[in-house]
Amino acid sequence: MRLECVKTLTNIFLFSINQMNTQFGNEQLQDNDKLAYDFSQQSYKKPGNRTNVGDYEYDPSLSNADTAVWHNKTAKKTHVSNRGSTTAYDWLVSDAQIATGTEDRGSRFKRAVDTTKRAHEKYGYNVSTSGHSLGGKTSAYTTEMLGNEQWYDGGTGFNQGNSSLGRDAFWSKQRRECNSKNPPAYCNKQTNIKERGDYISNTNVACDFITFGLGGNLCRKSDAFGNTKTYDHRKSKRWMNALSLTPFRTPLRMFTNGKAHSLENFATK
Repeated sequence: MRLECVKTLTNIFLFSINQMNTQFGNEQLQDNDKLAYDFSQQSYKKPGNRTNVGDYEYDPSLSNADTAVWHNKTAKKTHVSNRGSTTAYDWLVSDAQIATGTEDRGSRFKRAVDTTKRAHEKYGYNVSTSGHSLGGKTSAYTTEMLGNEQWYDGGTGFNQGNSSLGRDAFWSKQRRECNSKNPPAYCNKQTNIKERGDYISNTNVACDFITFGLGGNLCRKSDAFGNTKTYDHRKSKRWMNALSLTPFRTPLRMFTNGKAHSLENFATK
């Protein structure tokens, strides 16, 4: 009886980490994902240095250091992108809120939702969002808060912060809602784009270290909702392959994975 219970729980766990997860290898970003990357890259610039993105005109009146807004008056669409961590407040407060699942108490997350609402109200266009790292999780939080609105098209997060004790926990309210028979609309309006091995969004660093990189799905972080796309743009070098056969294998792999968090891994040609 106990064995059957263990098997059932294992199957549920494997289902929860594998659903809506597609492997794209070293392919380039396409279409809306590429556009979301361009917006996310712009969000890191100072407000006065940001530019238009294609037919999307930058709106400095609605933008600030944390969040950038663009409007496409031809397509009648608006995009809001959230910057990743660059300040002490981001690292010590906002990132800690991601770790504990308390984004609803964070000023950065609340301001992003408010800015997204105001961006929609300005022209009445449908809105999409994006961001990298903390910005990606801010976009996911915005999706959770506004995703049931018809005018909210969806969010895209690159290597967004993922916590096994926060909103992405196996037991979280968000995961229960989105695994239910009638999930809320927001569950399918988030795209989570990750680089393989990234310790912030994709791989549990402690599990990876303990298992010498052989933990597989056991060490992989999963998202409570949305469609997850996993890429691997890391370039293997011969001397690194040679060292991987020595006792240096684990620290070398961890060093390589440490570089996987950069937004530039998704740079398009």
